[in-house]
Amino acid sequence: MSPTFLPISLLLCVSPSAFFEDFDDALPNIVLIVSDDAGYADFSFQGSEAMRTPHIDSIAARGVRFAQGYVTASVCSPSRAGLLTGRYQQRFGHEHNFPSNSKESIGLPVEERTLADALDESGYRTIAMGKWHLGYGPALHPLERGFDEFFGFLQGSRSYWPIQGTPRNRLQRDGDAVEEDFAYMTDLLGAEAARSIERCSEEPFFLYLSFNAVHTPMHALEGDLLEVRGPTDRRRRILAAMTAALDRAVGRVLEALRSNDLDERTLVVFVNDNGGAWNNSSSNAPLRGTKGTPFEGGIRVPFLMQWPDVLPGGVTYDKPVSTLDIFATVTAAVGSPAPERPLDGVDLVPFLTERTDAPHRELFWRRKKNFAARVDDWKLVVYKAKPAMLFNILADEREEHDLAGQHPDVVEHLSARYAAWEAEMIPPRWASSAVDPKPGR
Repeated sequence: MSPTFLPISLLLCVSPSAFFEDFDDALPNIVLIVSDDAGYADFSFQGSEAMRTPHIDSIAARGVRFAQGYVTASVCSPSRAGLLTGRYQQRFGHEHNFPSNSKESIGLPVEERTLADALDESGYRTIAMGKWHLGYGPALHPLERGFDEFFGFLQGSRSYWPIQGTPRNRLQRDGDAVEEDFAYMTDLLGAEAARSIERCSEEPFFLYLSFNAVHTPMHALEGDLLEVRGPTDRRRRILAAMTAALDRAVGRVLEALRSNDLDERTLVVFVNDNGGAWNNSSSNAPLRGTKGTPFEGGIRVPFLMQWPDVLPGGVTYDKPVSTLDIFATVTAAVGSPAPERPLDGVDLVPFLTERTDAPHRELFWRRKKNFAARVDDWKLVVYKAKPAMLFNILADEREEHDLAGQHPDVVEHLSARYAAWEAEMIPPRWASSAVDPKPGR
């Protein structure tokens, strides 16, 4: 792989910064795009020939591809909690997914400050679209978590077709249910996002576009299925069609930025929420594991960042980074005040433009009794109560060669570092509702 690589709201977009006489036109817009359950290998910028994603590829071509980009959790909701707070979600007990019938008090604790809170305080128009999955109660609604607008649904998954549904999985706009009249959810979200960019082009905005694609159910448009070339397996063909729709929707967003002369000064991030799932036929090759596991295939994800005014283009960055870093990077870019609670991420811009050291020497993951610790090139994994495994990720990203027996001193050191990290965390606030992945390596 070469490193060079529904009705539309007609309301005017009025940001608090419109009332600031000293508004700085140089403030970057922020577009954070999250895909759902996609495989590490299932994009053409990652080398796939079956999954063609030219629009998403263009972000890599004009920006930075992170070869070792990590999320904070191997499942959906806690991963989003870490991303939007810039803090390990275990610090505030948001360690697990929760069911669709969970209590209204369960979700991202109200004490935690989100990226939307920080940007709203900095004069940005803040817009959330798509999948929320951070709580169902009124106090946990996006409009109470720093967002000025919300168009999407609260649950972790839903149909790609119009439904009657329940208040938790049907579409809503700013808390009010909307009549569902659209062809395909992914296209709808892309169109709504593009229109929001057009409405808000005169003010700094933060668009958090959280697709449910390519999470199950496996729904695809017939026209996209007819265009699929390559996969012969039925579910892989459906996945390829769903991925094509995802790419098309991202393309609409990028085109809206270009047509409004915003692309040069907009920081665009594209990232998947966790490793590819086994039940949607995703591929995490060459990595081991799937969604729900602490192996690389569960926590290393497709991760891109584009900011033409600041960052180099067509670059592959090979040191470990984390979605924890998005909060710190964005708030540094806009000059937001430092949060009261310390962040676990760092501003990536200096590392991408001048610094040669790594943004992180240590990263940690915990879910149920499974955990992983990454310290420099070493990674310790404990999974399903089996003895600790040790891998040198730089030499063995597939995690095929357990070196625990050969390096007991390294196992001891990483175990101690994990224990020190865990001592700062709290127990989960609720029990896990997620089904473990199929048995595997």
